[in-house]
Amino acid sequence: MMTEIIIRRARREDCQTIRTLIQELADYEKMPDGPKIDYKTLERDGFDGQPLFLCNVATSNEKVIGYTIFYYIYSTWRGKAMYLEDIYVTPEFRGKHVGTKLLKAVAKEAVENNCSKLNFMVLKWNPAREFYKILRANDLTSEEQWHFYNFSDTDLKRLASDSE
Repeated sequence: MMTEIIIRRARREDCQTIRTLIQELADYEKMPDGPKIDYKTLERDGFDGQPLFLCNVATSNEKVIGYTIFYYIYSTWRGKAMYLEDIYVTPEFRGKHVGTKLLKAVAKEAVENNCSKLNFMVLKWNPAREFYKILRANDLTSEEQWHFYNFSDTDLKRLASDSE
């Protein structure tokens, strides 16, 4: 018998497990040194004061087996929108519709809160691109030729400084 998969809002006490899963995702994405935060940062940023992100977890027998981290963004063309930062399911639960349930929970929250769209990024080689295509996500890289940029760490500090 398949155990029931429950999607629920993450709690502060889930942060250690979520941090472990963030590392699993980074390892999967071939960027093991990517995550620079610890679970205390997740606790502070997600549960103290005005939270900077929302998080849902998927559980099986009360064990966290997947998560989504998402937050509100603003589109000057469309108004309130949502950004999906991470979606991850542990390997043993892939192919069992856990990812679909996690994604649908984020979509439901976005719709209930009048968001005009849900944005996210996927690495070019990631087989999950097929999953999103089946669910009718738009690939803006190929359709609209958007390029994703960022300034990080040293470059961000250089840009913010007064020195030329």
